[in-house]
Amino acid sequence: MPMSEADPERGAGRRGLGAEPLSSLGGHGAATGAGGFAPFEPPRRARGGAGWQRWQMGSLDSRHAEPLETLAAVPAEPAPPPIDFAALDAMREGARKEGYAQGYTQGQTQGYGDGHREGYARGLEAARNEAAQLQALAGNFRSALSNVDDAVAHALVSLALDVARQLVRTTLAQDAAALLPAVRELLTSEPALSGSPTLLLHPDDVALVEAHLQGELAAAGWTVRADPSVARGGCIASAASGERDATLPTRWTRVVRALGRDDPWEPPHA
Repeated sequence: MPMSEADPERGAGRRGLGAEPLSSLGGHGAATGAGGFAPFEPPRRARGGAGWQRWQMGSLDSRHAEPLETLAAVPAEPAPPPIDFAALDAMREGARKEGYAQGYTQGQTQGYGDGHREGYARGLEAARNEAAQLQALAGNFRSALSNVDDAVAHALVSLALDVARQLVRTTLAQDAAALLPAVRELLTSEPALSGSPTLLLHPDDVALVEAHLQGELAAAGWTVRADPSVARGGCIASAASGERDATLPTRWTRVVRALGRDDPWEPPHA
């Protein structure tokens, strides 16, 4: 049998319990649904249109549900400020300029450093090339000076020899006695000649030598003989042990060889 018919008092009691929440919400001016829950209401515009009212979920228990007046008194959140595109553009432009300035400064500094290093390297290389050229030029200059010195020295020696040759000839022409030192050198030279040594002289010099050196020649066992092939101013000592030449061409050759030259006694232009 139905539960309401079997126990009409229990059913009435339940209806009394269920009706009590409905009567308690009647004072709020809103109807309640079945089971004692308040129906969902969408958020409403705040008074004055300043913004939207934040919706908060009510308690599921009708006994703890806040009155609608309390919900309406919750302050509305302010509307988000409008986007200022001009300010955004200004910020973007400022950031671009700042980045450009930083990049320019950094690039200028790096470029200056790279340029300085590259310029220094090029300058150093150019200086080295210039130094090498100057060194080569100095070497050529020294070589040229050396050649000039050699040429000048050679010319000076040639001139000195020409002067000496003329002086010897002039001296012999003016003073025949200049032959006597050469004869004495042959008499005292070592080792002494042996085996009937003979002094060969130009015929014009025989009387001069005998007049000044007759005693020395006789003491050494030497004899004097005229020989037209011997130039005046010279002499030749001939013996069985050997021969010694003291003619002017021979003595001249000894002198010029000591100077590293080979100029003859009779020059080509003579």
